[in-house]
Amino acid sequence: MTLEQEQEQVRIDLAAMFRLTAHFGWDDTVWNHITARVPGSDHHFYMHRFGLHYSEVSASNLIKVDEDGNVIEGPKDVNTAGFIIHSAVHLNHAESKFVFHAHPPTAIAATAFEEIPLLVQDSSMLYGKVGYHDWEGLSVDPDERFRIAEQLEGNSCLVMRNHGFLTVGATAGECFMNMYYLIRMCEVAIQVGASGLKTCNQPAVVWQKASDQYAAFPPGKYEWPALKRQIDKLDPSYKH
Repeated sequence: MTLEQEQEQVRIDLAAMFRLTAHFGWDDTVWNHITARVPGSDHHFYMHRFGLHYSEVSASNLIKVDEDGNVIEGPKDVNTAGFIIHSAVHLNHAESKFVFHAHPPTAIAATAFEEIPLLVQDSSMLYGKVGYHDWEGLSVDPDERFRIAEQLEGNSCLVMRNHGFLTVGATAGECFMNMYYLIRMCEVAIQVGASGLKTCNQPAVVWQKASDQYAAFPPGKYEWPALKRQIDKLDPSYKH
């Protein structure tokens, strides 16, 4: 695959993430952001033009920005908070090629918890992989990038307290499914907490055992091809 073909594939996968996010109901009108590192570059990344609904994003209307937030390809419509949050990852974690920030309506309440409990089996997929970042107001201060990058270190997910969620991945599928399982974990925490019933808590050794078992099913390996087939049936225009 040539570099040009690789870049086009990343654009297509990123656009698919936007469409699937809208399909799952995790979008927030024109807010939030998903980005991907541009193959062949150190710190350039693709993001969506501010003002587009996720259902409107396609491979061809993504914009490209550099490490300073300058648009080097496409209309100069950049969400400042989006640049700050995502550049924190793209500048400091080269292995995380895709970055997903969301405020999913069914799970955002969990960001108000001091810590989100793991309560069910599929939450163990994320055992030991969730970091926390304290709210600092709107993410428009460039210095916040250092703290986001530090708190993400060694994790695939970051709960931005009183704000939203951040997940990363080496592939679009890994990044998307990390968000999927993080949202599930938070939805369960909210539902169980609202029930008022006593919980059945498990020791760390069991969570670690289940996490190790899940290593045979890495996030995105099996789910992503199936998800792309679904979005292809719904609306394949994201590829263009």
